[in-house]
Amino acid sequence: MMSRRHPAHEDDKTIVKVVTSFIFAVLPTLLGVGIWAACLLNNSKLWYDTSFKSPLKVPFYVFGAVWCGIYCTMGVAIYMAWYHLGGRRGVPYLALGFVTLVISYAVAPLLLVGHWYIPTMAVVGVLWFMVVACIMSLARVSMLTGVTVLPCLMWTTFTAAMVFFPFHEKYFSKTATS
Repeated sequence: MMSRRHPAHEDDKTIVKVVTSFIFAVLPTLLGVGIWAACLLNNSKLWYDTSFKSPLKVPFYVFGAVWCGIYCTMGVAIYMAWYHLGGRRGVPYLALGFVTLVISYAVAPLLLVGHWYIPTMAVVGVLWFMVVACIMSLARVSMLTGVTVLPCLMWTTFTAAMVFFPFHEKYFSKTATS
């Protein structure tokens, strides 16, 4: 006698897929929006517009919007790896992605609230290597999953260059005051 799957089991799987996709794609973006909103409330936009001197500086709203998009992209890539591998085999990718997201969340407060160049450079450097590790490990799962994280690598590289210029001017320029 053949056993049939009850339709309710399929509905349960659909609910799990929707909830997990929400957790992995929407939640990182919402956290990112919250961080940027907190930076705005702290008058970071004023500091960014007037005091942050970098030839690569983009408008504040572009900087924040792209970072929030990067959070979403990372969440989608982590979800793709978890979904592709299914269950426990995807846990290392979840951990790597989670650590990378947490590190990326530290960039905005360090730069925009604390105005700290050296810690920001250190965090962006660690983040760059973490993103490369994510790309390499996620590409093993599927090439599409690895490629999904490439915009994060490009924006992290751009952010590092953008922060490097004022850092260099402040600490290493011949015109810097002692």
